[in-house]
Amino acid sequence: MSLVLREYQERCLADLFGWFERHPDGDPIVEASVGAGKSVLIAELCRRAIAAHPATRILMCVHVKELIQQNLQKLLAVWPGAPVGVYSASVGSRQLGRPITYATIGSVAKRAHQLGQVDLLLIDECHLVSPSETTMYRRLIDDLRRYCPAMRVIGWTGTAFRGNGVRLTHAGLFTHIAARVTMRELLDQAFLAPLVVPEVHTQLSTEGVRLSGGDYVVSQLEAAVNRADLVAAACAELARLAAERRSWLVFCATVKHAQAVAAQLASVHGVRCQVVSAQTPPAERDRVIGDFKAGRIRALVNVAVLTTGFDAPMVDCVALLRPTKSPVMYVQIAGRGMRTADGKTDCLWLDFTSTTADLGPVDQIRGRDPAPPGQAPFKYCDDCGEKAAVMALVCADCGFQFPPPAEPDRERHEARASAASVMSSADGIQWTTVSDVEYREHGGRDGKPPTLQVAYFAGWKRVAAEWLCFDHEPMSYPRRKALAWWRERARSDRAGLPGPASVGEAMERIDELRPPRRIATVMDGQYARVVSVELEPPAPDAKEAA
Repeated sequence: MSLVLREYQERCLADLFGWFERHPDGDPIVEASVGAGKSVLIAELCRRAIAAHPATRILMCVHVKELIQQNLQKLLAVWPGAPVGVYSASVGSRQLGRPITYATIGSVAKRAHQLGQVDLLLIDECHLVSPSETTMYRRLIDDLRRYCPAMRVIGWTGTAFRGNGVRLTHAGLFTHIAARVTMRELLDQAFLAPLVVPEVHTQLSTEGVRLSGGDYVVSQLEAAVNRADLVAAACAELARLAAERRSWLVFCATVKHAQAVAAQLASVHGVRCQVVSAQTPPAERDRVIGDFKAGRIRALVNVAVLTTGFDAPMVDCVALLRPTKSPVMYVQIAGRGMRTADGKTDCLWLDFTSTTADLGPVDQIRGRDPAPPGQAPFKYCDDCGEKAAVMALVCADCGFQFPPPAEPDRERHEARASAASVMSSADGIQWTTVSDVEYREHGGRDGKPPTLQVAYFAGWKRVAAEWLCFDHEPMSYPRRKALAWWRERARSDRAGLPGPASVGEAMERIDELRPPRRIATVMDGQYARVVSVELEPPAPDAKEAA
């Protein structure tokens, strides 16, 4: 029996398969936030692809053995007995010839001739794939396409942009964002633990530290942050503020900095802690991380090694002593504390740097697309993902109406790091009284099925909109979602009738719906997303007028 997916996971896979139906070529990305269950989504994609086409051959690649182990565990949970082999020197396995191969890129980069036909190449943590055509990934892809020119590549990441914030689709391998699960929606559904921010007084200044490649020069950070007075003050605040927290994850700038912080925590504050870095031998790192997960170590002090491939849901305090300008690093560090666990309601976020103030709420981080020289700037539609002119009011592909540009947030940029908010709001939910609702059919061009657009107004202002897909396949997730939406809103005297078979029929039957009184929305980037609705009550005699 296969694992029952969460609703957003079903939607994500439906969006991905729908994208492939509309795009005969191109290599897409699935942008799935920390906590979305990327390994479960990858596993279920493998199961469904081979169930639909038994001859399909799949290669799933990662850059570290920890991700191989995590992904393999989820695959076997979703699909016990899955026909999978593992090819990875670091795992100690070299299995080829099975329908599914899980591999580390370093082990298979030069083995396309042994892998042969690969129909789907899945790349976990695909933000690590360089746009350069001389990298291991790009050489492997070129070699594999000699054997299977139609091979499609699917990238998986929680951060679909590079360290400098430029989207992965701007240049290089990937062409589109095919599906998205945002951090904000997982927070709203309690699948992630929120970060809470107390005031901190110790500030690590980066004045005079140069930037290179979009982030601070590490050698110069050493001098700026590894000062005895700053280390002592930050550790004292950390020990005081996190006194009731069980598992601390501390991010430092360099190995010397991490060693100084760990020594201060242990000798002055009696905190059981260890340091892990790229210099830590693998066996020792595994032992230290095992002790941390088992609770034998309270604080794990690390240098840029516990951002990906590290899964410790019990972490309830993250201390940032390493300033960064990289949105990728920022989101990954924050995500280490946001997984849920028994007895955990939130995670303490202690930022001793200006990172939070510089980069803003972590659940609103989005990539950017600089326009090529000589071309007008553009933006992406958050509804369908297609490009539009930066000043466009409506998406030409799906009809989505872009909101006006926001005013500059001067307060955020002037905020002190200790006072900056790491979350977009306390609960993310805004209730609005609806004065009018507008239904219209839109889309349906270039072979795409039309959708029912439902727009909600408060006075003259459009607050939010939804898109319902009645014309999709009968058992598809988008159609099932549309029918559930219709059943929820149908008047009591129409509750037993089947839902519309098409958008056209829905438009003819709009008067069967109860009007909304209020809607609850959350901000998903710049746009409001409807998460709940309060409908007008039935008529007093429990029979609504036809």
